[in-house]
Formats: sequence, C-alpha cells, structure tokens
Amino acid sequence: MQRYDGSRFLAFGVLPAANTIALLLYGLDLATSGSGGAGRSLPVLIVLALVCLLTALLATVKRGRDIGWAAWVTVVLFWVTLGMGPILLVLVGYLAFAKTGAQGDRYGPSPGPATTSTWVWALINLLWPWAVLAVLARLL
Repeated sequence: MQRYDGSRFLAFGVLPAANTIALLLYGLDLATSGSGGAGRSLPVLIVLALVCLLTALLATVKRGRDIGWAAWVTVVLFWVTLGMGPILLVLVGYLAFAKTGAQGDRYGPSPGPATTSTWVWALINLLWPWAVLAVLARLL
C-alpha cells in the first residue's frame, strides 16, 4: 500500500509520533530522577524512539502521497518541522485531517476503510517498544 487515508495515518503516523514523545519524556524522567542503573537503558530507549519516529515518517510519506505531495517534499517538511519542536504536531494534525487529493491516484487506488486488524496492528506497534524496553531494562 502506497497511500494512507486519515484513519490509517492516525493508527500508524499520529500514534507512533505520540509514542515517540512518551518514550522521550520517560527517558528524560529516567535521566533526571537519579535512579541508579536506570540510565543504562537510555541508549536503548533512544534507539526505540528513533524507530518509532521512522515509523511515523513512513506513514507521513504515505499520507502525503494520498493528498498529492511528492515523497521528498513530505520528508523535508517532516524533518524541518521536527527541528521546530511542536510545529511537527501542526504538520501531523494537518495531514490527519486533510482531504484526499486527486493527484494521489497516481500512487495507486484509494485505500479501503480501516479494519479491526489495522487497529490491532496499531496497538501492537504502540506496545512493542515498551515491552522491549522492559525486557532490556531487566537485562541491563
């Protein structure tokens, strides 16, 4: 699938972006709370946040295609707004509610409605970084 409609973008773009923020806030809490060995899991936490961010980027590119944006334009906008902090939330919000463009048809047919399996995968996508972090925190 080369395009995401609004609901799929919510499941695979907005939620992983929010998960990235949650992971980084948790890492900030670990770093500033001074809780002994918790700092050893920070590199793992940063890698997990980057993976979630790349998942959100992929979904953003697919949503950008759905509204008619070229992939390179979407990637540049994503990284520029990421550097501006909360402005990324404005871009993500716009993409979540933007109407599908006619130019998006060049990237394939419009995706069908999101199914239950879409939301199950979205939930798995939200939970796996926390599960990995919990297991690795016990091992480190």
